[in-house]
Amino acid sequence: MKKLIIVFVTFLTVCCLLAPSAALAFTSDILDQPSFTYTLDGFSYKEASFTENGALQKIFYGEYNTTQENAKYEWVIHSIRSGSETTRSTVMEIATDYEQNTGRKVIFAANGDYFDLNTGANMESYVNNGIVVSKGSFATKHCIGFDNNGNVAIGRMTEVEKRLAVYTEGKPTFFTIDKFNQQPSEGEIAVYDTVGSFTVSDAGVTIVNTDEVNLSMYPVFGVSNTTVNGVKESKSFTLKSGQFAVVYTSEDEEFFSAHSYGCETDLVEIPSGQYQGCTWVLGGYDILVNDYVVNTNCHTDNSGNVAAPRTLIGFKEDGTGFLCMLDGRQPSYAVGVTVNQQAQIAAALGARYALELDGGGSTTVLVRIDDVLTLRNKPSDGSMRKVSNAIMLVEVDEQSDVTENPDDKPVNPDDPVNPDGKPVNPDGGDGTTSETPPALTWDFILAIVLCCIIIVLSVVSVIILVGKKGKKGGK
Repeated sequence: MKKLIIVFVTFLTVCCLLAPSAALAFTSDILDQPSFTYTLDGFSYKEASFTENGALQKIFYGEYNTTQENAKYEWVIHSIRSGSETTRSTVMEIATDYEQNTGRKVIFAANGDYFDLNTGANMESYVNNGIVVSKGSFATKHCIGFDNNGNVAIGRMTEVEKRLAVYTEGKPTFFTIDKFNQQPSEGEIAVYDTVGSFTVSDAGVTIVNTDEVNLSMYPVFGVSNTTVNGVKESKSFTLKSGQFAVVYTSEDEEFFSAHSYGCETDLVEIPSGQYQGCTWVLGGYDILVNDYVVNTNCHTDNSGNVAAPRTLIGFKEDGTGFLCMLDGRQPSYAVGVTVNQQAQIAAALGARYALELDGGGSTTVLVRIDDVLTLRNKPSDGSMRKVSNAIMLVEVDEQSDVTENPDDKPVNPDDPVNPDGKPVNPDGGDGTTSETPPALTWDFILAIVLCCIIIVLSVVSVIILVGKKGKKGGK
C-alpha cells in the first residue's frame, strides 16, 4: 500500500508539472480578454495580461490592413541618418523625426532590427522607400519585405540592381544604369565614377558632387552641379575625387536639362529577386512563420531559449500587417517568452509570414492615443533604449498637421494618461479605448487546481503512513 501511494503521488506530481507546459502552445484566444483596447480608422490595438506556466505575461498587439480601399495608413521603416551613418535613437525620437520631416503622423510604432552597439548600424538588410540602405551579411539572420499592397517576401535578400535616382520635389525618378565608364548608345544611361578626364560623343553630361570617398559603396548621395548641358557631338569632362558623371543621350535630354543643377542625384540599389517590388525591407533574426509553417527550432544563441521581452512583425493572408510585443525580465509584472514561444504566438495570431525583430531592452511600444504618441509598455532597461530603426504605421502621403510633444515624457502603461496628465480618450474622440481588468487564464486555473490536489493527496498520504507506523509501533 505504501509503494502504491508513493507511485500515485509521483504520477500526480509529474502531471502537475507537465500540464502547464502542455498549455505553452499559445492559442488564438490569447487576446480574447484584453485589459486595454483602442481603435482608430480601422487600426486595432489591444493589450492583455495573462499567466502562462505560472509566469506573468504582458502582450501588446496592433494591426492594420493597408490593402483595404481608401486605406488611411501605411507601414514604413524609418531611421535617423546622416548620409550613410545611423544615429542610434529611441523609437520616440525616430517617430518624432519622421513626423517633422514628412508632416505625417505616426499612429503605431515599435523597435526594428538588431544593431551594432558601436556604430548604431542595423545588422540585416534595410530598404527604405524602395532604396537599399544596407544588405545583411549574416547567414543566420533574415528579413521581411512588403509594399503595402499585399506583397510580402521573407528570407535572405541577396539580389539587388543598381539604379540612378534623380529627385523632383522629394520624389525619385529611377533610371537603369546601362553602362559604367563607357560611351552610352542612343537611349542608354552611363555612369562614370572614376577619377580622370573623359570624352564622349552625341551625349550630354551632368556632373554630380558627393561627400563620399568610395563611390562603389551604395547608396551614394549627391547633388548635380552642371551649368552647361545638353547633347553635343563631342564633350569632354574631368572627374575629381567624390564626383561622378551621368552621361545621357538625346532620348533623356529634356529631363536631364531640367535637372542639371542643384538636384539630388544618387547612385542606389533596389531590391531584386524575391524582394523585387518591395518598397520596405526590415531585418531581424529567425523566421517565425513562413507560409503558415511554424518554426519549432528557433535559435538558442543570443538568449533565444531564455524568456525575455520580444518584438515581432507579421502579415496575414488578407494583407493585414501586425506588430506584437511582449514585455519581460520583470517577474512581478512580465517574464517574457523564448523565441520558440514567440513563433507559437505569431501563428496563434494568424500570421502567414512572421519575423523575429530585436527584443530584450529594445522592445518598445508607442501608440498615438488622444492625438499624443504614448509609450505603452515597460522597457526592461527602465527607459526606452536607443536603437537603429523603427517599424511604424503612419498616415498615407497626404499632408496633415503634426501635434508636437515637446516633453516626450514616457507614460506609465498601467495608467494610460497623456504626458499632460489628462485621461487617455475615455469617451472615444478620434479613437475608441476600453480598459478592463486582466482575467485569469485556464492554464493558470488548471495549475492551481492540480497543485491543490497534490497538496491534499500528500497530506492524506502522510497521515496514512504515520497511522500505519503507529499501529506497527503498538504491536
